Amino acid sequence: MNSLRTLRQLPPRARRLIVLNAVNAAGSGVVLPLLVIYLHEMRGLSLTAATGAVAATSVGALVGGPLAGWVSDRLGRVPAVWAALVCAALGAVGYALCDTPTTALAAGFVQGLGVGGAITWNALMADLVPEEHWPVLFSADFAMVNAMMGIGGLLGGLLAGMTDSLAVFQALFLLDAASFLVTGWLVAREVRRRRSVEPPTGETPPEAAAADQPRSGYRAVLGHRWLVALLVVVLVLFTVGYSQLNSGMPAALLADSRLGPTELGVLFAANTAAVVLVQAALIGRIKQVTAGVALALLAASWAAFWLLIWAVTGLSGGLVALLVGVIAMVVFAVGESLLAATGPTLVNSWADDSNRGRFNAAYGFVCSLGFTVGPLVSGRLTDDGHTTSMMLGFTAVLAVLALITVRSRFLPRTPLSGLERTGHEDAAEEDARA
Repeated sequence: MNSLRTLRQLPPRARRLIVLNAVNAAGSGVVLPLLVIYLHEMRGLSLTAATGAVAATSVGALVGGPLAGWVSDRLGRVPAVWAALVCAALGAVGYALCDTPTTALAAGFVQGLGVGGAITWNALMADLVPEEHWPVLFSADFAMVNAMMGIGGLLGGLLAGMTDSLAVFQALFLLDAASFLVTGWLVAREVRRRRSVEPPTGETPPEAAAADQPRSGYRAVLGHRWLVALLVVVLVLFTVGYSQLNSGMPAALLADSRLGPTELGVLFAANTAAVVLVQAALIGRIKQVTAGVALALLAASWAAFWLLIWAVTGLSGGLVALLVGVIAMVVFAVGESLLAATGPTLVNSWADDSNRGRFNAAYGFVCSLGFTVGPLVSGRLTDDGHTTSMMLGFTAVLAVLALITVRSRFLPRTPLSGLERTGHEDAAEEDARA
């Protein structure tokens, strides 16, 4: 009940933005789990080419994020969001029509531009929603997106088992493309509604404010010491933590445990459900936690996750191993929930209207970089037979990171709900002391 009351306290605009993003995520949730199957079995591409298209998406995301951040600050949030959604739509259309490795790689790269550019959605929400609602806003948005992606994945899995028609799969990708464009239209409508309903406040538009800044570009953004420190922490978290949920963890369990693909499906379903439930439990409390404590708990929870996965590999399979795996996924969901509220709130509290797009893009870039580097690291370690060393090594890295974040001074000691009032002032004082 407390979580529902907290959500009802969000402005109507915030709830509409959350619903828009969630519905858009459902379409992607249907097609993404089927991508490799579609390219390999329906289009006759090799597994190398099919997985290469997924890798091309990661490369595109690394390029698309910084570009979208620049567009967001120079031309406005809506053009940046529209550009990202159009790229994602073109990528989906490309997948529907591709029939060669080259066209599949091109579709993956173009869609990656949209995936990377999607980080500007956070900048748009931060502009449209008052600062005091940011922790709850970003938490609720993350929970809804995860829930809809999970539902979409279940629907996609059921559909894949019911038909092998190429036309059906093509239609799904085309519908996914249409959902991106409809979302863009509704976002533009929401922004127009704000401008027509709310009287002018005399504030400088983001694109005009950016032009007035004596320093511009990512060089100025990376001059923010607290942001750089956060980016380093997030890169480590994504490399040895978040990216491993879909790479190192399944590889470790398939190689060293008696759990199979069916049990892995149960674990991922448990994680999706846990994200929603954990967010519901934390949504009214997370805003009272300081950033350092939140990140320390995040790193500690993912360290515990790896210990539990390591424990699963030592069990003889069966219900006990599956139960420990489910507990591990619930523990991982705690970290996901903390990250969803902490990262975007910190980034937007340090930014202003002239550089908010680039601040968010820098954050999105290190997330994409971690998602790219992490699977390469775990893939090499598991291929070389170092699965146990990988799990224990990741545990140690995350444990050390937890100690560093909880004791260091590179993060504000203000609760997340108060960052909008103190973020700029505290950063200025920190720079002055330096």
